[in-house]
Amino acid sequence: MGRSGRRSVVLPFLLPALALYTLIFVYPALDAVRVSLFQWNGFTDNMVYIGLGNYRRMFADPTFWVSLRNTAIIAVGGGIGIFLLAFFFSAILQRDIRGKKFFRALLFFPVVLPGVGVGMIWQFVYNRSWGPLSAFLNAVGLESLDRTWLGPKYIIGSLTVAVIWTYVGFYLVILMAGIDKIPKTYFEAARLDGASEWRMFWSVILPMTWDVLVVAMVLWLISAMKIFDLIVATTFPAPPRSGFTMTIFVWERAVGAYTPVFELGYATALGVVLLAFVLVGVAVLRLVTRRERIEY
Repeated sequence: MGRSGRRSVVLPFLLPALALYTLIFVYPALDAVRVSLFQWNGFTDNMVYIGLGNYRRMFADPTFWVSLRNTAIIAVGGGIGIFLLAFFFSAILQRDIRGKKFFRALLFFPVVLPGVGVGMIWQFVYNRSWGPLSAFLNAVGLESLDRTWLGPKYIIGSLTVAVIWTYVGFYLVILMAGIDKIPKTYFEAARLDGASEWRMFWSVILPMTWDVLVVAMVLWLISAMKIFDLIVATTFPAPPRSGFTMTIFVWERAVGAYTPVFELGYATALGVVLLAFVLVGVAVLRLVTRRERIEY
């Protein structure tokens, strides 16, 4: 069957999914661009057209740049931590050790928990009055290292640690699925050639799981830009402005944190910019990670 023949067979199956995707995702995204050109509270029909006024206001707003920086820190720093730990744990769990399934399930457990529940756990951990982290540092004589972990100065680092703990199990499962596909003969040949574990990682595991790793990184980048419930719950009742991410800033402008705001036009403009950054980030990531595919 030629290429045109395959298209005629595949297209009827794709059209319903494409139509549904357009209705649920593409149309709302395009309509959001239209709404972002208005000053609107979201409750009345009185939409005042201001053109690019929301965008001009956004780029002059210091909170926007703080939110963008914090989102980038969580996406990049969290991604590095997640994939380093995922590869580390995958290397350990590839060995024939007792309780391997238990440890794999234990690492995946935070993914099963709701984001609000995970956030409450970390709010307890970081509490300086009765939290276990501060209690441990004081118990071992490291009082000088104790901090107000959810204060303006340390909040993004603390949130990044919480994000890594929450998501590392999910990406560990993805990477282990890729590693499990590699034929065992490749590892046996590498060991016969005297390859160290580090050399085996660079010469066997990484090239053979590159496609899986790229997909996992794309999924992480999209997820990192959208993290909301974990941050809100960890910083309840609301994070300080120094701890805003883009999703928190959109929420704060749309409905308000401590007091009602209802600037839906401005919040929609923030959402449009966030979507643009996600699309650009994914495109750049795919471009940077493009390489020749290895068949085996």
